[in-house]
Formats: sequence, C-alpha cells, structure tokens
Amino acid sequence: MKLQVTITDVSQVKKDLAVEIPALEVKQELEKILDSYQRQAQLPGFRQGKAPREMIKARFKNEARSEAIQQLVPHALTHAIVDHNLRVVGEPALADVAIGDDNVLRFKATVEVIPEFELKDYKGLAVTKQLRVVEEKDVDAIIERFRETTAKFVDVMERAAQAGDFVTVDLVGKYLDPKEPHEEEGLKSDGVVIELNAEGVQAEFNEALTGVKAEDVKEFRVIYPEDFTSTGLAGKTLDFTATVKTLQAKEMAEVNDEFAKASGGAESVQEMRDKIRDNMVKMAEQEADAKLRENMVEKLLEDYDFAVPSVLVEQQSQDRLQQFAYRLMNNGMPPEYLNQIDWKERAAEARVFAMRDIRAALVIGRIGEAENLAVADEEVDYEIAAIAEEEGKSFSEVKASLTKDGGISSIESQLNYNKSLDWLVANAQVTVEELTSEQLAQANAPASVDSSTPSPEQANTATAE
Repeated sequence: MKLQVTITDVSQVKKDLAVEIPALEVKQELEKILDSYQRQAQLPGFRQGKAPREMIKARFKNEARSEAIQQLVPHALTHAIVDHNLRVVGEPALADVAIGDDNVLRFKATVEVIPEFELKDYKGLAVTKQLRVVEEKDVDAIIERFRETTAKFVDVMERAAQAGDFVTVDLVGKYLDPKEPHEEEGLKSDGVVIELNAEGVQAEFNEALTGVKAEDVKEFRVIYPEDFTSTGLAGKTLDFTATVKTLQAKEMAEVNDEFAKASGGAESVQEMRDKIRDNMVKMAEQEADAKLRENMVEKLLEDYDFAVPSVLVEQQSQDRLQQFAYRLMNNGMPPEYLNQIDWKERAAEARVFAMRDIRAALVIGRIGEAENLAVADEEVDYEIAAIAEEEGKSFSEVKASLTKDGGISSIESQLNYNKSLDWLVANAQVTVEELTSEQLAQANAPASVDSSTPSPEQANTATAE
C-alpha cells in the first residue's frame, strides 16, 4: 500500500500522523465493494444481481464510502506504524477521516509510543547488599513464638486478674455524646476476651480489669484517640459496664528436649536451635537478595527521567488500585469501609509507582537487548508447567489458554526482565553490609521527607503524557 505519511512529534511519547491513501487504491476498494453490492442488491424492477452499475453507485454511494473507510484505514495505519518503526502502545485516536472529492482518503491519528532514550553506563553499578545477621536472641524469639502457639489456657477463677491474664467479659457501652442514630443504641457485645496489658489494649481496660474476679461488675470510661483503628470509635468517649465471666492464664511449655521434639522434630534443644538458625540464615539471604534487586533498580533509574506513555501509566495504576482493594477485602475489611478511603490520593500514589515500574521495565528491557539476553522456549515452558501444576490442569490446556489470551508474551516479558536484572546484579559492584535486625529496620525506616521520591502532585506532571 502506497501512502503519504507526515509525522509530527507532539512529545517524547506522543506523535500525530497525517495519512493519505491514494485515489487509485480508494477507487479499487470502492469498486470491490460495489461489485459485492451489485451481486446482492434487489432493486425494484430488476432481478438480484442485474441492476445497472450506475444505479448501484447512486443508491449505495454513502454505504460504499463508509465501508471503504472501515477497510482501508486500519490497514493504512498499520502500514504507517510498521514502515516508520513506531512502537505504539494503546489504541490510536482517529480524527478527520474522509474521502475527498479527489477520491484521496485522508485521516489523522494520534498515537502514544515507547520513548526513545540513550542507555547510560550500566555495568559495574555500585550497590549495597544489607544482610541481616542472625543473633541468638532472634532464635530465642522464634522459640518463644512456638511456645505461644502451643500454649494452654487454664482457668484461674480462684484469684484476681493480673497482667497477662485473659479476661472474658460481657460489655455494654454508652456513648457520652451520641451524634449518630446507632450511637444512641450504644454498644453491646458478649464474650469479649481481653488480654490484660497486651499491645493494643486501651489503658482504661487494663486499669479497670486488673484485680477483678469472676462475676465482678466494673464500670469505667474510655476515651478513644482520634487515630484509633476503628473509625466508629475514633475520637469517641464511652462509659462501659463489664461483667466478668471467666479468668484464664496462659501456660507455656518449658523449653526442653521434649518440647524440641514436639515443635520441630529435633532430638534436643540444641538441635532445634541449630535448625531454626539455619532456616533464619537462609531467609535472611533471600530477603537480602530481594532487597538488593530493588536497590539495583533504584540505582539504575537515577540516570533516567524520560516521559512514559499515559496509557501504560493508567493501566498499571488501575491494576495497583484493584490489587490494593482486593487485599483489603481479603484481610476482612467490610466493603462499606472502602468508601472511606481517599481514592484520589491513592490513585496519585499509584501513578508514581506505575511510572517508576514502567521506566524500569523499559530500561532493563533495553539492557537485555543490548546484552542478547534472550529467553529460551524451555524457560517459558517451565513457567507454564508451574502454572499448570498450581491450577491442577494439563500443560497443553494451560499453554493453549495463555496463547489465546496473550499470556505467553507476558511470561516472556517477565522472564526477560528477571534475566536482565540478574545480569545487572551479577555484573555490579556489590558491597555486603551485615546488620542486626534492629539496625536493618532503622536503615530501611522511611524518612520524614524523601525528596528523591516523587509526590502525588508530581505524578500528574509531564513525566507521563
């Protein structure tokens, strides 16, 4: 197809195309369409297929031109994109589509494209691998968790409640200053279990229930902070009446060889500790490697600030928001609470991360091409086999489904990304920094102000167009 194409750069990621399809090609397409109409047309006074050509042209002129446009424009646009090596993403926006009096079909199209950028030095990047050192107190903490999960609860009805006890109460609460209809009714909940002095328990509950015995009735006031986790209680003041039903204490097993056998299949306490330590060392290494990969991406992106197509940003940010909502619901958040979330702010945050991830994928993809890091068919098949096993389906069934839905290309892209990132890490200057759990937590604590991270407001600027 011979075309006249004029391309105007609107931005780094957007181009305007003005396309002209020659009159000869338009005429040929119109003739084919009219041939089809003539064979099928049933006009008064003529048998099917016998109506004069000129009558067909006059009767179906508009329909023929409309169909010619539908046939020619997509093919012409594809040719223009391929001939000019445009890496288009999303659907083109068409405008001013018309066949002129000269029979030339003209149209305009605005497309978003993958941006061109120059690769900077990427070999031998200096990154730090923060490795958590496993200390004996870390092993102690794991053993303590084992003891917690295997603890037994015993009644202590003969004595007064003390710190660490589990007090079961029937609660009735009245709002001090009710403002909503449901607040007029107050709160009523039977069989509430409260662990005295446990993290998250309001101080007023600890104070009121310490020293109580079974069947005691205690009245006390609770002032909830504005940032309390339950929005229905945040900033509220309630007067409670608590009727004590039961008192229980947690009885934890002694750490001995019998405990080691029951908890971890070890023959002795020392063997149990060794197994725990080995597992923790492996986990620490895996965590450090994962964080190292994140640091590598961040280090790599320091040299790039090109614009990314808005269609990709919107698609990925919407995916992030959906995943966020699914996580909340899977964690038990009632659907009605989703309406209380500032989704506008969340969307702005999602755009920031989406732009970062897209830039990373584009840069790392280019590095993979430069280093000829191709993914073998066997690697793709391995991933498909893993999916098939997880879903309980056959390999051929899963592969056919992925091929139909375009999932194969997604697997290939992810494998390419991982292989290229692995190559970057292998060719980096990695400094290993050993840190305790506390030091690691402090090193990775979010700063109060991080000028290197774009704000939600910056996410709406020219970085995505």
